[in-house]
Amino acid sequence: MPVGQSIEETESRSALNLVGRARALARRFLIVTLGTTGAFCGVLAVAFERYVESAHDVLIGFAMAQSGLVRVALMLGTPAIVFAVIAVILRRFAPRAVGANLARVRMSYNEDPSLLGPKTVGATFLGTPLSLGAGAPLGPEGPIVVVTSGFSSAIGRMLRLPQKFVRGMIPVGTAAGIAAIFNAPITGVVFALEEIVGAADRGLLGGVLVGAVAAAVVERMLLGGRPLLAAPFSTWSDPRELIGFALLGAISGVVSGAAIGLAHRVKRAWAARMPSMVLRAALAGLIIGAFALLSPSVLGVGYDSISFWLHGGGTAESTAIAFAVKTVVFVIAISGGILGGSFAPSLFIGTALGASVGHIAHALFPAGHIDPKAYAVLGMGSFFAGLLRSPIAAILIVIELTRDYELVLPLMLGVSLAVAISRRISHFSIVEQQMIDEGYVEGRDSTDPLSRVRTRDAMTWNPLTVRETITLTEAAHLVAEHIYRFYPVVDEDGRLTGVLPRETLEKEVAAGGMKLVRDVVEQPKLVARADEDVIEVVRRMQMNGVDRCPVVDDGSAQKVVGFLSPSDILRARISHSVPREEGGFELFE
Repeated sequence: MPVGQSIEETESRSALNLVGRARALARRFLIVTLGTTGAFCGVLAVAFERYVESAHDVLIGFAMAQSGLVRVALMLGTPAIVFAVIAVILRRFAPRAVGANLARVRMSYNEDPSLLGPKTVGATFLGTPLSLGAGAPLGPEGPIVVVTSGFSSAIGRMLRLPQKFVRGMIPVGTAAGIAAIFNAPITGVVFALEEIVGAADRGLLGGVLVGAVAAAVVERMLLGGRPLLAAPFSTWSDPRELIGFALLGAISGVVSGAAIGLAHRVKRAWAARMPSMVLRAALAGLIIGAFALLSPSVLGVGYDSISFWLHGGGTAESTAIAFAVKTVVFVIAISGGILGGSFAPSLFIGTALGASVGHIAHALFPAGHIDPKAYAVLGMGSFFAGLLRSPIAAILIVIELTRDYELVLPLMLGVSLAVAISRRISHFSIVEQQMIDEGYVEGRDSTDPLSRVRTRDAMTWNPLTVRETITLTEAAHLVAEHIYRFYPVVDEDGRLTGVLPRETLEKEVAAGGMKLVRDVVEQPKLVARADEDVIEVVRRMQMNGVDRCPVVDDGSAQKVVGFLSPSDILRARISHSVPREEGGFELFE
């Protein structure tokens, strides 16, 4: 030992050297690191699932086992009290754990890794099983993805891997979580690439594959690897049945699109009328408990009910009631900020819808040999696809969960119709809408330079505005030296009240021009906020059939601060065209 160096200093240096060698080996043998990470994700997923089951038995399971008024009181009170307590804890210690799980993972991958910090991951792991155990009509999959993705990226940071590798660990955790919780490694890989990344490069695909396989192996070792929702094979033989399958896909698209839009509106209404997160959670729990008195199976994850319907159980009436009640309480739960994911409820709602349609069709056409099980399977995949807009993952998850390959062609038909119709009703998927509701905006194409530009950095500041109280003749003199298609109209405080088209102005001036501007003002088809990403504004322009719009400030004052035109958008695209480094693993290069 060198002179003057203590035993403690020597041991400390030895430990640091050991850690350094471990990091070097992890970077050198990346495939081993990925496999080990995936295996740990599998353990986390299995532990999470067991925690959910135990919490269910202690909380809402105990309530449903009672009878009479005690049962009613506990079914109403348990969700309300537990949801409120969880909200209090989250508000104090981990506010970022509230809300959109998959949206948080996607945003972390795209731009803000802090969204998957230790507090968020820990609160999600500890709080979600209690929420589901208290009867939240949601699922464990989204929260598991938060936990495994956060764990994976933390491993990357701990090992001091290059930044693009750390970023690439997020979809690795996503795939591993899905693979373990569903025993569906192929779905895990496809979903990670389809929903989180949005594309697949060769290196990233390799890393995701390794993580998903390792997690699935762990799940198989611990739980036996049985299909989560194994069901007897369904049958169809008459091509005319495709009409019924197509109808079911269309209905799934309508309901899933409507559910996305309704959840968005309910969430905004609650936030405006009830600012307290705790009160919203308690009220949501009370409403959910009340609806569950009509159909108790809607409480919690609901895999038992799904499996029952996939085996042909239930009646047209019971499945229709379960479908309707689950849809309502699902909307209430996600709009009320209750912890849980969208996977399981989408499978529940779709299966109940399909089973009810199948039973009705069987009753109407008894000679048609209609198999309600086939409709249950098809409904499960179609509604999942319509809600999450992941069509390939929807088809794969049905096949991997049920091991039923007989319905691939009808399933493809139902899924495609559900996605197309759902998109017409709600432009955004449930994940994208949750991101927007929580203030996150992303570009669909991460390589598009506009996805990294805020509207305030692209717009023309302090545009020419027209006060609503002046006459049209005065307005014509004001804008005489400017030839624009639209002029923002404001009140005395500078708040936007509408737009004045130049064509309207010229026509009214030719007719005398004595009217006030407020008498002919038109409501703008689109108003942008200064804090929005330009790519999002452009997308909304396409939806509304316009190519320019006024821009207001970021608060509620609605004061006009700018105007965004095609020339502004073009300048922003040119000036910000800088390549962006993608996350990935060069495993198979």
